[in-house]
Amino acid sequence: MSTQELSAIGYDNKSPKFNGNNYAWWKNRIQNVIMGIDYECWLVVKNGPNIILKTDVEGNQVPKKDSELVTADYKLLEKNAKVMSILQQAIGETETNRIPGCSSAKEIWDTLELAFEGTSEVKRSKIDLIMSKYELFAMNKNEKINDCFRRFMTIVNDLRSLGKNLSDEDLVRKLLRSLTDAWTAKVTTVYEAKDLSTLSLEQLIGSLMTHEMLIDSKSEKEPARGMALKGTVEDDEDEISMIAKRFERSLRDQRKNFK
Repeated sequence: MSTQELSAIGYDNKSPKFNGNNYAWWKNRIQNVIMGIDYECWLVVKNGPNIILKTDVEGNQVPKKDSELVTADYKLLEKNAKVMSILQQAIGETETNRIPGCSSAKEIWDTLELAFEGTSEVKRSKIDLIMSKYELFAMNKNEKINDCFRRFMTIVNDLRSLGKNLSDEDLVRKLLRSLTDAWTAKVTTVYEAKDLSTLSLEQLIGSLMTHEMLIDSKSEKEPARGMALKGTVEDDEDEISMIAKRFERSLRDQRKNFK
């Protein structure tokens, strides 16, 4: 399929290209690209077909002859060809030698999964290793909440890429436990004021960022400014609240991209 034809179906050459590094990130991104172009194409990647089959008179599953294909079969084969082209364009030269014998999009996908994630046993071992990092995760001294959250989500996303999904409540509770002693008062407030079973990770981070920015803003003000500071701080609080809300929306968008 030519570049022009790929563009016509919605594929952009700027889409992520896999060169052998950071497979989990590429896998998630290219999955979203495929689903955005045509969700049925993603189902072809996930479920096949590898070969269009029929049941013969003896009850056995055998490949259909070309003359036996019907409209629905052609539709599946066309989608398979389309998504194979997308995957081939999204794989760099160093990795294309893994897939020349693949005859379906599912076979390409499974081949890469096996090469970079391993067997189910290897995947389980990887999950155990990353879960250890998750359990030991802690905020560094003087670390900004945004930097802490970025490190935290790297671990969470590595788990998600291997099929290990933790609930929002688990993530919220873990992150609260991970904060340094300097956050004790804020953590106590969250526990007392929020229902952690319904508090989203985005809402928690927005709240923590707002708190951090307010503290930073107030600490930079000169005490001598006295009452004149009040109106400025209130303006700062409004601005910081808006920033935090925009950050929450950004996190929600990232969450959707990983599903």
